[in-house]
Amino acid sequence: MENQMFEAFLQGLLNYSDLTAFSFLFMGTCIGILIGILPGVGGLVAMAILLPMVFGMERVAGISMLLAISATSSTGGSITAVLMNIPGSGPSVATLLDGFPMTKLGEAGRAFGALIVSATSGGVLGVFIALIMLPIVRSIVYGFGSPEMFFLIVMGISFLAVLSRGSLFKGLISGFIGVLIAIIGYDHSTGVDRFAFGNTFLLDGLKLVPVILGLFAGVEVLDLAVSGIPILPANLARSGKAMRRQFWQGAKDVFYHRYLWFRSCCLGYIIGLIPGIGGDTAVFVAYAQAKQTSKQPEKFGTGIVEGVIAPESASNAKEGGALLTTLALGIPGSATMALLLGALLLQGVIPGPYMLQTDLELTFTLLWGLALANIMGGVLCYLLAGYFNLTLFVTIAPRYLVPVILTIVFVGAYVYDKNMADVIVVLAFTVFGLLLKKFSYNRAALLLGFILGGYFEGYFWLSFQTGGALFFLRPASLIIIAFILIVYIIEALRYFTEGRLRR
Repeated sequence: MENQMFEAFLQGLLNYSDLTAFSFLFMGTCIGILIGILPGVGGLVAMAILLPMVFGMERVAGISMLLAISATSSTGGSITAVLMNIPGSGPSVATLLDGFPMTKLGEAGRAFGALIVSATSGGVLGVFIALIMLPIVRSIVYGFGSPEMFFLIVMGISFLAVLSRGSLFKGLISGFIGVLIAIIGYDHSTGVDRFAFGNTFLLDGLKLVPVILGLFAGVEVLDLAVSGIPILPANLARSGKAMRRQFWQGAKDVFYHRYLWFRSCCLGYIIGLIPGIGGDTAVFVAYAQAKQTSKQPEKFGTGIVEGVIAPESASNAKEGGALLTTLALGIPGSATMALLLGALLLQGVIPGPYMLQTDLELTFTLLWGLALANIMGGVLCYLLAGYFNLTLFVTIAPRYLVPVILTIVFVGAYVYDKNMADVIVVLAFTVFGLLLKKFSYNRAALLLGFILGGYFEGYFWLSFQTGGALFFLRPASLIIIAFILIVYIIEALRYFTEGRLRR
């Protein structure tokens, strides 16, 4: 058996010596980066469009192309998050919390360096952990039922308080407002109409992309238009050569904070293993633990490099866990992995425990493909950040820049579902986002609550119906609850200590 695994391990890498397979992997990497940069499009949409092409293609080439898009699109989305405070995808929201302030401080190159190196190395480490855990992953994932998933989501929402630079209560309020917004529409278990008020558009609930574009892109564009000041003042702009120097400074930051990078990668990988939780939870949990363990937590949100390293490491590392769950159990670990599962089925491959015996070579091939896509994506992003000097874009006067960004925002909102009502949602959440910003409520916290709201409700009712009121009396659930309580106790002690010191 060991000889068989070693042979499959080597053959998986050798499969990419074939020019066709490698070319499609590279093409998927380029598509993932470029599509990720466009707000509102994202890797999921690109994969859905290209999925029919996989049918009839050579299986390694077709599946590798989709896998590369999944691996690199979030990194592309982080580029616009750092430059313009516009997240190209859900996981990029955590990166903009400190990445965009670094750009405004004239440290965009450093932010890019930290982003690209932590994301690339995190993706490779995620694959390495997946290779090690291949024999034991089934028992780990099978140990999580709906109660454990519910409390993992509660943990993610609880960390909203940690993400708030101001009031902890405002952070929690923002998060649970997001949960309430998420349950607009039909309750799929009862068919009851909630907060839709008879509006047919609202019956299906609000879509993620218009909400993201309104809360972040719309708010920043209006601020930019009113102020009349460029995102980055011309005196803080950097030449291509200076950008490359800053880039390597950011790369060194990752090695300086290597323990934070490693913890974030492990968190991302573990959360990626769990079906239905997704990368959005992983990046916020990683960001929260970075703030909790930092010697200067008060600087998070003002442009600190640790706030870029933690979410980017987790974002790419979780892909290794999600891929392994998809291949080993036939259960997609994320939305993009659900599309990859569809591609495997189109090629006649049935993912699941049996695949690890009958098609072990393809399993190793895809894991190698994920690692290679991350490495190629890192090189492409370096070329974009250094040689094309993207910071010059954000020194453009707002009267020229605002119409361009607004066009991208509205087109992105419409293309997502081809419905003009989504453009109205963008405008509504722009106004709502401005109010949240004015009264110091946390927009990122609200977005995480919105993303997790449906899972929160679904896993709660499933747990309650199967386990009764005491469904939480399970070892894994109790461990997660204890961890949540420890986080709150530490945070309460920190605030109490800081209050005593101020006196």
